[in-house]
Amino acid sequence: MNPLESSEIIHGVFGQRIKLQNGPLISIITPSLNSETYIAEAIESVLSQDCPGFEHIIMDGGSTDGTLEILRTYSHLRVISEPDKGLYHALNKGILLAKGAIVGWLNSDDFYEKDIFNVIIKRFANDPALLAIRGGAIVFEDQGNGARRIVAQYTAPSDADTSFSRTVLGVPVINTYFFRKDVYDQIGLYDTSYRIAADRDFILRATLAGVRCSHMDRVVYRYRQHPGSLTISRKAIPWFKIRDEHLEMAENYMSIEGVLPDAKSVLKLLHSREASEGVLQALKEMRFMEVLRYGMRGQRYDTLWLKEFVFYLCHIIGCLVRGRRNE
Repeated sequence: MNPLESSEIIHGVFGQRIKLQNGPLISIITPSLNSETYIAEAIESVLSQDCPGFEHIIMDGGSTDGTLEILRTYSHLRVISEPDKGLYHALNKGILLAKGAIVGWLNSDDFYEKDIFNVIIKRFANDPALLAIRGGAIVFEDQGNGARRIVAQYTAPSDADTSFSRTVLGVPVINTYFFRKDVYDQIGLYDTSYRIAADRDFILRATLAGVRCSHMDRVVYRYRQHPGSLTISRKAIPWFKIRDEHLEMAENYMSIEGVLPDAKSVLKLLHSREASEGVLQALKEMRFMEVLRYGMRGQRYDTLWLKEFVFYLCHIIGCLVRGRRNE
């Protein structure tokens, strides 16, 4: 039997029994918590895929709004509602429950583009050595009356680059990725010690492990920007915690024996960038102890960091001065 073919009985916590037709099976994991405003659109984007063999697992953290009532109206869902330790813990639990040979991660406030599942499944089926596929993404925000404004697009040729450098230094857009479930068996689940950087850490681990990834030249995912979003809005998380996680991640990998020098050079670039941006943000807020802390951390892993930072700072000041002169 083709490893992407299955016939499964899915039991939901609301008592449904759904027999999936023989054919490709893909598992979509959606962590949720008090997601009544947007979750129906996320679910509908999976249903609209015209893909007969899929399962959609909702890992609800114990919603107290109308989320569970909405979920009860969809008989095909597998819903687990119980307390968890955050987004990545919920996601890990869903992955362990997944029965599909392919796994995707859909946030409760985002949605998939139409007609992408069958394309993804066929590409995996036609290339047994392929372990991951990713595509383009669009970030939007609702404007009211059904209007939406595009905030950012990750569809440029550079976004198709799956090199280690791009993986480390670029935007992760991890929700555009679809992995064979075997990848999680090979390299492990998401590291829950990170609150915001576990997605970048996972992709970095996959790249270092030689997980072969192919880029699909089309938009597959749309991120909704709104104040309550964890993946798009960082307002709920202090900026220094994000910087610290990225610095810790870079330091961890730079210390691992066996990581090639070229890879460590890229990780050092990430470390220097995060330290520099930490200093700049701390200066802006006049948090001088944080300035010292980030400066010392940057210098510790790159003896030329201070020189490079001063050059970078002078460049920024020069751009600001020139901009004011041109006004």
